[in-house]
Amino acid sequence: MVQSSEARRQEDTNSGLKPRVISALVMTPVAVAAVWFGSPYFEFLVFLFSVGMMWEWTRMCVPGHVNSISIVAASALAVAMLLLTTGEYPFVLLSIFVSAATASLRPGKDRFLAAFGIVYVSFAALAAQWLRSMHGDGLLLIMWLFFLVWATDTGAYAFGKAIGGPKLAPRFSPKKTWAGLIGGMLCAMVIGGLITYFSSSEIPVSIVLASAVLAIVAQVGDLGESALKRHFKVKDSSHLIPGHGGLLDRADGMLSVFPVAFVIVYFIGLSLR
Repeated sequence: MVQSSEARRQEDTNSGLKPRVISALVMTPVAVAAVWFGSPYFEFLVFLFSVGMMWEWTRMCVPGHVNSISIVAASALAVAMLLLTTGEYPFVLLSIFVSAATASLRPGKDRFLAAFGIVYVSFAALAAQWLRSMHGDGLLLIMWLFFLVWATDTGAYAFGKAIGGPKLAPRFSPKKTWAGLIGGMLCAMVIGGLITYFSSSEIPVSIVLASAVLAIVAQVGDLGESALKRHFKVKDSSHLIPGHGGLLDRADGMLSVFPVAFVIVYFIGLSLR
C-alpha cells in the first residue's frame, strides 16, 4: 500500500518531535542554571555558543577555510572576554578585529561576509557578558532579554498565524507578517511591564518602550539570519542541535538584541528598577 504524502509529512513530524523535545529538555536547564549562577558558568556557555555560531557562519561563507578561521576566531573571542573583565576595552576590540581580518584575507567571494559574522557574533557575546557579569542588575537584565525574545517569537508566530495579512519581508521570510511583528512587540511590552512590576512594583514607560524596540531588533535579527540562509540556499545553519537545526537558528534574535541592549543600558542608562 502506497503511503500518502500527508501521512509521510506526519511521520516526518513525529520522528523529528522526539529529538526536539530531548534537546529542549537538555538545553533549557543548562541555560537557566548558567544565567542564574552567573560567572564563570554564564561566560563559558556564551563562549561555547558563540564559537559554534561563528563556525556555522564561516562554514556557509568560506567552507574551505572554516577550521582555520574558526580556531582564530575562538581564540580571539576567549582573549577578548578575558580582557573585558579587566577593562582593557581597546585591546578587546583589537582582538576581535584581528580575527575578522584573518577571515577577510582568505580567498572566496564571501570572505567579507565571514568577517562580518565573526564581529557580529563576538560583539553579541561580549555584550551578553557585560550585561550579566559586570552590571549590578545583571541577572534581572539577562532574564528580561531572554523572556523578551521568547515572547517576541511566540507572539509573532501566534498573531501571524491567527491574523495573517500583508507579509513583512517575503523575499527573506515568506511566513512573517506585519501582524506578527505587532503581536511580538505587544508581547515583549507585556514582559517588560511584568518584570519591572514584580521587581520594583512599578511599570516605567521607558522599559515598555525599550521592550517594543528590542522586539523589532529581535525580528530584524531573525530576518537577517533567514536572508543569510537564503543566500547560501540552506534550510538550517547546521545540525548541531538535534531536531532544532543550528545554533544560529535558535539564537538569531538574541544575537541582535544583546548589543542593542548593551548600548541602551551602558550609554543611555536604562534601569529595570
